[in-house]
Amino acid sequence: MTTTILLLRSSYWIAAIADFAIAVLVWIPARMGVSEFTYPAGLASVIAFSWGVLLLVADRRPVERRWVLVPTVLVVSLITVVRTWFSVTGTIEFHVALFGFAIALLALMTYSYVRAGRQDPIEQSSAERT
Repeated sequence: MTTTILLLRSSYWIAAIADFAIAVLVWIPARMGVSEFTYPAGLASVIAFSWGVLLLVADRRPVERRWVLVPTVLVVSLITVVRTWFSVTGTIEFHVALFGFAIALLALMTYSYVRAGRQDPIEQSSAERT
C-alpha cells in the first residue's frame, strides 16, 4: 500500500470515527451542554452518522474519491469555528485537546488530498487496483 493511500484511508477513518462519536454524543444532552434532547440535535446526529458512512464508502476507492475530503474539510472547519465561538462566549467549556484534534485532522485531510492530487496518473491507477 502506498503512502498516499495510507494517508487517504487514515483521513477517511479518523474523520468517520469522529463523526460516529458525534452522532452518539448528541444523544447525551449533558455532554453537549444542554438539558434535553431536541429535534435539531436528532437531525445533527443523523447527519454526522451519514457523513461517517460517506467517508467509509470513500475508503473503498481512496484516490478516486478523494474529493470527499473537500466538503469534509469544510465541515470540520465550520464545526471547529462553532465550537470555538461557543467556548469564547462561555456556553461550553473550551478543551485544548478537542481544538488540537480538529486542527490535526484538518492538516491530515488537506495534506492527503493535495498529495493524492499530485500522484502520477499511472501510479494512481495501479494503486486503486490494490
